Amino acid sequence: MKSVEFEIAIELVVLGSGAGASYLYDHLPSSSFMLLANQQPFCLVDLGFGVTHQVLQQFKAFPPQLIITHNHSDHAGELPVVARVELAHGRKLQVFAEQEIAERLKRHRLAEHADQLSPEEIIDWITPPIAKRTSLAHGLEISFYPGKHSEKSCGFILYQADRPIFSYSADSQLDEAFYKILNQAETFIMDARPTSNAWHADFAQIKPWLQKHRYILGHGINPKNRTDTGYAGLPLLFSGDRLSLNPASFQSNKPPSAERL
Repeated sequence: MKSVEFEIAIELVVLGSGAGASYLYDHLPSSSFMLLANQQPFCLVDLGFGVTHQVLQQFKAFPPQLIITHNHSDHAGELPVVARVELAHGRKLQVFAEQEIAERLKRHRLAEHADQLSPEEIIDWITPPIAKRTSLAHGLEISFYPGKHSEKSCGFILYQADRPIFSYSADSQLDEAFYKILNQAETFIMDARPTSNAWHADFAQIKPWLQKHRYILGHGINPKNRTDTGYAGLPLLFSGDRLSLNPASFQSNKPPSAERL
């Protein structure tokens, strides 16, 4: 296949892989990652407990755009404080969230500011309906798709020049129709745990989906245990791992792999 070159190289840096209690009890940052264009951060995916420290430590400042997949604390817990602090410094964050999820964030997550400012005064909301492509920065587009979780949660696909370069399930149990949609992307990151529960897939369930360029955000697993026998051979991602999402990298026979920062 002929190589396709793009002027903008898109990368992803994992900031955390913690579950609901991970930061509070083990000081592991919540599941989140930063998107970079030509090595410059432009969009943060999820802002749960412990993520702010990671952003400031690694990138010194918040990017102008955020994607929020759902309203659980390990995905949106630090949004109210960060949004107000950024606004006080003259920076109004632009938040991408599916319509219903955006309403939940406005009504519940930002309730602590309701007597002072409206959600629209604090944040510039971009709230597309399910499956509608919406422009992100650097010529990218995003479309949201609903997973199956205890709180309404949406995964998404990122497109570059009409090409699905990346997808993320966010929190969801394994749902075949949902996974088939996200599996169109060249790189696919899945949420999974060592053992399943009603709202999360487990490693055994997603094993058939682990083809090339498929990864697992090591949900709730301490990075110190990534080499444990039970995780051997699994493409787990943890804080500090970095992936190239540039489509040109998929033209060679050698698959990209996660690199440590």
